[in-house]
Amino acid sequence: QQLYLLLLKYPLCIAFIVLHLMSNSETIELACLGRPFQLGMLYDCRRDCLIPGISLWDAEMLQKNINVRPQPNTDFKIIATDSSEDKASALNVSASLEASFLSGMVSVKGSADYLNDKKSSKLQSRVTLHYHTTSRFEQLTMEHLGVGNVKHCNIFQEGSATHVVTALLYGAQAFFIFDHEVSSNENHQKIQGDLQASIKKIPLISVEGQASLKMNEMEQEKIDKFSCTFHGDFALENNPVSYIDAIKVYSELPKLLGEHGENAVPMTVWLYPLKKLDSAAAQLVREISVSLIRRVQRIMDEMHNCDIQCQDLMRDSIAIQFPEITAKIRKCKVLCSDYKIVFQKHLCRVLPSIRGGGKEEQELVDALNDKERSPFQGALVTKYLNEREREMNVVRSYLDIMKDVPVLSSSNELDKVVLKASNNYVIAFALTSLNEKQLHLSDMENYLKAQSCNNGEQISYYQNSSKKTGKWFSSGDATTLTRETIQAFLDFKEANKGRTNIEFCIASIPDELSTASSIHVYERGRLISSQGNPSV
Repeated sequence: QQLYLLLLKYPLCIAFIVLHLMSNSETIELACLGRPFQLGMLYDCRRDCLIPGISLWDAEMLQKNINVRPQPNTDFKIIATDSSEDKASALNVSASLEASFLSGMVSVKGSADYLNDKKSSKLQSRVTLHYHTTSRFEQLTMEHLGVGNVKHCNIFQEGSATHVVTALLYGAQAFFIFDHEVSSNENHQKIQGDLQASIKKIPLISVEGQASLKMNEMEQEKIDKFSCTFHGDFALENNPVSYIDAIKVYSELPKLLGEHGENAVPMTVWLYPLKKLDSAAAQLVREISVSLIRRVQRIMDEMHNCDIQCQDLMRDSIAIQFPEITAKIRKCKVLCSDYKIVFQKHLCRVLPSIRGGGKEEQELVDALNDKERSPFQGALVTKYLNEREREMNVVRSYLDIMKDVPVLSSSNELDKVVLKASNNYVIAFALTSLNEKQLHLSDMENYLKAQSCNNGEQISYYQNSSKKTGKWFSSGDATTLTRETIQAFLDFKEANKGRTNIEFCIASIPDELSTASSIHVYERGRLISSQGNPSV
């Protein structure tokens, strides 16, 4: 009876007791990730999505007796890595929510867009400054959650939601991402260290003022090479693009939140299961095992790393000079991107079914095993791209020997030289195998078509690319023969250096009769020889 009288006198105690009990095992704590959560909103944990437009209470009742208390706190940290795991940790993303994000079920905004911002090159040094502040905590009370206080009970039978929003933590976050493009001959580790040291100064400078920013000419030159990308929950007139811009914006962040935190956004949400209010409500039957989510994360990271490798390879000067090489890499990139969409769609079907109890976890295990046995498995794609890199390095070594000979990047350029009126003869060093059929790309293409027709379900993969292992750029005999051909080409060029009616060039000319290379001789626009030593 005394407890009853106490609760009548101090009704807010009820809310604290209820939330304490819920926090033990009933309530789910979730990162908002820029999504527009409000107290009383319904949520489906199976699909990790808000259910807008319907509520358990009328708007007037919902606004009554909401408990609000200040929760001021500000901190910052430096993030020196760019892994998915570290990004998720910075935003306090649970493993289950991360699985939904990786599958494409969850769209993020504001500071949470940091999850989508990944390095576009391995030759990129990156350090991130993370600013985090909280302002207030809001929660529902027993006036809402008490037995008999729910007004719209029909919602329980609809089955579209599993939880209701019972509490919110408001605040804001900002991520300043600093990138520095590193050339192949620079010390990546040293640049990363310099970048990190410079970023650590920003919070200090923002407090002491820009007058404390004293740099010598060398330091100024370093920071001028930093680019800045901003992801935040603040409305800025202009996003920072440089180190100096970032210092200015960082110092203004507390003001941008508002004098009383009125511009704060939901950062963390607490969800209460509807089944505790009515046993007929839909429920979250099981969570996905963390070990399986980590496998999904590794697979998505592998796909991103392959995408980065493709971009780096396509930027290589050899790939630019020989479009045939670029075409192979681009096709690999497109196929991997298409497969990622198919894989994500399959996850979007499987994850909610497992969480709702409609399917067993083995469905996800099968999907992951299927990916790891497919031609899109990380090891096979990486092997294919490493072969392209090896191919380019071999071509580069040949061009270095013939560094004074112009490279013609297309058949049109070759035609212009061959048909040039002043050229009685054109001697072309031909790279004959750059258009070689790519069996692994065929495997990828065929597998992707089969998966698309099969709704992403598991299919068998038979590796055709294993039937042919010999590569022209890995053959010792082909290398020896090509170097002999190069020497013959250069000797003939030297012997004819005084002639004005003859031109020498390098081009990619497909020729199934010659492995790796040959010398093509053109006379007045007509091919007269494509084998052996030149003689004109």
